[in-house]
Amino acid sequence: MTKSMLLSLSKSLSKLTTGKDVTVNTIMPGPTLSENVHQIIEDMYANKDMTFSEKEKAFMSENLPHSELQRFIRPTEIGRLTTFVCSPFSSAFKGSPLRMDGGLVPTIF
Repeated sequence: MTKSMLLSLSKSLSKLTTGKDVTVNTIMPGPTLSENVHQIIEDMYANKDMTFSEKEKAFMSENLPHSELQRFIRPTEIGRLTTFVCSPFSSAFKGSPLRMDGGLVPTIF
């Protein structure tokens, strides 16, 4: 499924819930520090005397220099956003694409 298809599906489902106490939104995370990504970075810089934070920053500057965050998104950060979106505090969010990409995308859409 492409990004535009997912966003269209989310908006369509949101419209189906008009007038109901139901929300449908899309969380769009950017580069995330999974266990596999962590291991890849460790392996890439295995011969360097660096902390993981330094390795991560070096990787980002070499491979994703346009990232404003200059680090990977943590799964816990995505979890916090998910918790918020599932809470009553986000009741006004309807059919919204919630981009959590560390400033990687240079435009709004």
